Amino acid sequence: MDSIGTKLKSARAAKGVSVEQVVRDTHITRRFIEAMEEEDFEQFPGEAYLLGFLRNYASYLGLAGEEIVSLYQNIKIQEQPAPIDELLDRKVRRPLPLGPILIVLAVLVVAGVLALFLTGVVTIPSLDRGGETAAEAVDELFVLNEPFVERRFLEGDRIAIPVDGENATIEFVEVGERVAIGSEAGIVHLAGSERRVLDITGEGSADISVSIRQIYREEGETPSVVVRVDRVIGRDAPEEPPAAAVSDAERTELALGQTIEPSRQVESRVVAQFPTLQEYFIEADFRGLTMFRWEVDDTPREERYLQNGDRVRTSVRDIVRIWASNAGNVRLRVAGNPVELGDQGEVVAAVIRWSETEDGGYQLELLPQY
Repeated sequence: MDSIGTKLKSARAAKGVSVEQVVRDTHITRRFIEAMEEEDFEQFPGEAYLLGFLRNYASYLGLAGEEIVSLYQNIKIQEQPAPIDELLDRKVRRPLPLGPILIVLAVLVVAGVLALFLTGVVTIPSLDRGGETAAEAVDELFVLNEPFVERRFLEGDRIAIPVDGENATIEFVEVGERVAIGSEAGIVHLAGSERRVLDITGEGSADISVSIRQIYREEGETPSVVVRVDRVIGRDAPEEPPAAAVSDAERTELALGQTIEPSRQVESRVVAQFPTLQEYFIEADFRGLTMFRWEVDDTPREERYLQNGDRVRTSVRDIVRIWASNAGNVRLRVAGNPVELGDQGEVVAAVIRWSETEDGGYQLELLPQY
């Protein structure tokens, strides 16, 4: 019978693809592709990763994924050392009573079943959550092969995210009033409606952005969260810097800072200055019921009714548009600086965007949107 490596190599040759092509198509790193073909299974950080990659690679080559996994598990069983000393022990023993023997056998059966569940050889089928295809199931691990995924995840679910040719993993550790997301860099807590850019490898660079859409905590059911996870393009391709200065023509085109009614004219305000373009955060705390809309960069517009004590926090690279039904209820901070949005009862629509300073630096301007 052919080995796992031989089956994979033969199927790849029959398909007529190189290892480089496999890497591009499956998003599995070259190191792991070669390790599977050479049966160097010690290269994998854990058996869950290995089983998932074996299924994915086999399916890509047109092989039966479960057959390859079963072949691997049979190899593991054969590699277990046989209890030679016990087999050669020919000491005469008195026969045990039948009752204790049956008890011991029952205990061994229960222990064996528990071992199968704990090692992942046997698993309980997970809930069907709509058949989304943006994330691909691998045991209890979801591999994000697309630029983003937006779907519902249960507490305890994990996502493997390609970062610089390797898979980094995040886990929804706890879903409560806030969502605890764990990674190699530690655990962060995000509130409902919050968006944040995260470093999940601990290397000091942004890897993903996470937007919490909806938190579900229903009695008798596993807590879950609807979340959008975007891979930060800057790790896989040259990062596009935020747009630079806003010209008068652009302001006219965007309906920023200009109105044909002189009584409504409001001057733009500089709210922060930096030597270079960079990502920044805006935070809005609410002191009373307010309809609040915001649109960050090229992401879809979000809208919420927010009450006293609620907060919205999100990162911005280029431009953010905001609208508040009662500006006096909003305490806004832009890049850490407090910004007065408007008075009690006032409806305000505004845009925060970069512009260039005379000395070659950059500033964030708050511009009215009429």
